[in-house]
Amino acid sequence: MQFFILAMLMAFNTSSSFAEEMRYPAGEEPVELPAHNSLNAQLPRSVHSLEDKKTEAMSLYLTLMREDERNIWAPYQLAASSAEKGQTELAERYLQLSAKRGLWYYYNLLEDSAFNSIQQGNTYRSILATTKARHQQYASQFEGKAYYTVPSGDPPSGGWPTVIYLHAYGQAAAINPEARLLFAAAGVAYIELNGTQMLAEKSFRWSNYSDESTQSAIQRALKTLTPALKLNSNQVFLTARGQGALHAANLMAKYPQFYAGALLIAPNGEISPVQHSLAENKRIMIAYYDRQNFNAQALALHFADLFDEKNQVETEHFAQTDEELGGWHKRFNQPLLWMIGKASHASPEA
Repeated sequence: MQFFILAMLMAFNTSSSFAEEMRYPAGEEPVELPAHNSLNAQLPRSVHSLEDKKTEAMSLYLTLMREDERNIWAPYQLAASSAEKGQTELAERYLQLSAKRGLWYYYNLLEDSAFNSIQQGNTYRSILATTKARHQQYASQFEGKAYYTVPSGDPPSGGWPTVIYLHAYGQAAAINPEARLLFAAAGVAYIELNGTQMLAEKSFRWSNYSDESTQSAIQRALKTLTPALKLNSNQVFLTARGQGALHAANLMAKYPQFYAGALLIAPNGEISPVQHSLAENKRIMIAYYDRQNFNAQALALHFADLFDEKNQVETEHFAQTDEELGGWHKRFNQPLLWMIGKASHASPEA
């Protein structure tokens, strides 16, 4: 029964608070299928109004909350929905229940606009403080955590060239077998970092407020891994997607002494893009997609112009997403080789 309820919940956009759980930077939102897409025929149009869906979802949350006494998210969603309706006492009661069950989703609670009506109250402030403490205790072991793979055998003179990957919003570091083979064949060490702000299990973001925590996380990882893995500190390259790419672009512009090149895939996010670059003589590739909105595409072109004057810059525009072609590793194998100086051109696979 519990699994059925969870599946049903995923079918509804129940409220603005539910949307807040999956907050995407502009341009990273899931895109609806075109009207002519054949897959649309498999998705019958709902006969229910939005309010009907909200009511049905509330009922499912209530059932889940009763059947699973450890579930944190169900009472949280009920609290958010109640707060939106102006039901302050009920909202605080459900939020207290979520907190009693161990609520630690600090950024969700801090930034969820559904709770605007109760944010000045003692109950909310007390729960927020408790949630922050739990978050810090639990998430600190995962935020900015590095995962890595290095080729077998002895490193070249000077150490392994190193590629660092910053993931998109809401994702986590995870090195799959395909990536291990790809980077081993390229003769480089490969490092993925979790974002510096943990949102939920296996869901991270980079700071919405500054890129400095990202720079610190990268340098902490390199300080530990460079001697342990015999990395070449003069050959560290940034690769990144989405929100991670915006941070990587800013870091390349501000701290070029640390990075030898960059592959920036659909940069986007909340922090402000830098307006001046110190980078010189770097190989930088920037990619963007038709699916992105005008502002997102303009941001990619902003960085292309910013870096173009004193660096080797390649810009690519794609109609299809990476996932449609089997993942970003497959599409960007050639650009990666170009970035690290092992290929004469950057043109990726179509």
